[in-house]
Amino acid sequence: MLLFTDETAPHQLAFEAFGVELRVCANSPELLARAEPFLPPGWRPRPIREDQFPLAILEEKAALYGVWKGSTCISEGHGLEYSLTMLEGQIRGQVAIRAPERTFVHAGAIEHEGRAIIFPGHSFSGKTTLTEAFVRAGATYYSDEFAVLDNDGRVHPYAKPLSIRAGDQAMQKDHPVESLNGVAGVDAIPLGALIVTYYRPGAEWAPRKLSAGEAALAVLSHTVTAQTRPGEAIRAISRAVENAVVLEGERGEARELAAELLEGVLAP
Repeated sequence: MLLFTDETAPHQLAFEAFGVELRVCANSPELLARAEPFLPPGWRPRPIREDQFPLAILEEKAALYGVWKGSTCISEGHGLEYSLTMLEGQIRGQVAIRAPERTFVHAGAIEHEGRAIIFPGHSFSGKTTLTEAFVRAGATYYSDEFAVLDNDGRVHPYAKPLSIRAGDQAMQKDHPVESLNGVAGVDAIPLGALIVTYYRPGAEWAPRKLSAGEAALAVLSHTVTAQTRPGEAIRAISRAVENAVVLEGERGEARELAAELLEGVLAP
């Protein structure tokens, strides 16, 4: 295994996103160029400094790669696409954990009529499927990965390309929102609706309303900093949900739920 050091990965790019500065390192300029599209939305270059936390991708042998988080190897002996996906996940995680005055919630997020609809969930929970349905129905795209809350509870965009799976395949393919004839949001907006839902084939949308306390707990269970900065997270979440419609229930097809919510919950 090729160990990660500044000598073995001399090609580096420092960037800032959401107030966090990180370094991405590689052992060839071509590999660093392949990693650049996986940086967070809205990233900006920064001068390289020793205090920036490093993440690295190294070609160990022909077509096999290692991915490093600081001094820890988190993946080795895999192909390039898989390794780049692992690197992207580590970059997202570090930004979400370290971002000052921001609370990152694993959720899909869209905007309609000036307010956000978010639907929390972990991987394979259908966040992207539902987000895609909203976008195709005319909603403005905010994220299929994170709802980013500020300390006043407003929702900020994390408008990465949508990671859409084909059928039951585990690997995803990125689709810019423009390829779905959609647009990405840019402004911080208040939360209009929190939808706690899960897919069941043939289910009909018959939700129940949640209290503010139930809503906060539902969001907190999907919050990146729930353990490391619980007080800050709870304050941001509580402010977000205090004036929002909060519904929980099983859903059937994503396009049907998206149309119903846009025509009903946040209709003008």
